[in-house]
Amino acid sequence: QLALPLQPGAHAYVLTWQQDGGAGLVTRPGPVQLGAPASNVTTTIALPQSRWVLFAAGGGVGPAILYWAELAVFVVVAVLLGRIRRTPLATHEWLLVGLGLSTFSWSVLLLFAVWIFALEWRRSWSAQVAPWAFDAVQVGLALLTVVALGSLVAAIPNGLLGTPDMRIDGFGSRADSLAWFHDRIHEALPQPAVVSVSIWFYKAAMLAWALWLSFALVRWVRWAWDAFSAQ
Repeated sequence: QLALPLQPGAHAYVLTWQQDGGAGLVTRPGPVQLGAPASNVTTTIALPQSRWVLFAAGGGVGPAILYWAELAVFVVVAVLLGRIRRTPLATHEWLLVGLGLSTFSWSVLLLFAVWIFALEWRRSWSAQVAPWAFDAVQVGLALLTVVALGSLVAAIPNGLLGTPDMRIDGFGSRADSLAWFHDRIHEALPQPAVVSVSIWFYKAAMLAWALWLSFALVRWVRWAWDAFSAQ
């Protein structure tokens, strides 16, 4: 217990203490009783860069992890794409490609999808056009292939060496510092919670994804060549 004299006027107090423990699966501040109501309370949880933030909760105005909403929309899109049987990717393969790219680049996934459907169109194209038009289409598809596959391969080091972007936003929050604001509390300070795991879980998942992608690319490139050389 610590008694603080609060006389009329402006006062500034800074209280500092340490507790055993650290960032775990669930990180939250310990209980603190003020003994009186308070207003305009900001609570900040700082995490080391070695943690992968998954969820956060704490009431008031706080951070939002937008990644999960984006992922939910993508799962629906991947299921619809998997139902198009004329592409070489099954539903689970669309999901795996998207999951591997979702934490740092949705744009590469969009480019990859454009490449797949462009080659599928080319495979069924009758090619009844002038020679110059046919050559232009072939050159365009070749350039698209280089850009799409180059972007996909270049994304692998970003996943293995980078950190996941969970799209954390709200009240000035970011991946290593999450903040909550309460306009009014009673006596107990807020106890928001952050669910996180070691960043090595993410790196291990990205390594497994990169190995799977390297084998899948061999099959997709073979399909792409068959589509490119049709007619």
